[in-house]
Amino acid sequence: MKAMILGAAALAASAAEAFAQNAPPPAEVAGEPVSYLMFFTLGAALLIAIGSFAWFLRKKSNRDAADRALDPNNPANR
Repeated sequence: MKAMILGAAALAASAAEAFAQNAPPPAEVAGEPVSYLMFFTLGAALLIAIGSFAWFLRKKSNRDAADRALDPNNPANR
């Protein structure tokens, strides 16, 4: 039984070693700190966030709540 377990472990190790030798090299980054896809993804997320905030501020009740929350003379803020 012990020989069979050792044989299976050796086979698994040799298979992993063979796979590692045939693995493609990692993709190299051509000096770009942030890839173009990530740049446009961050830009799109920023535009959506700004648009959502602008849409939120369109409602008068939201503007009034922000004014009350940011007013230093409001007694509820003390």
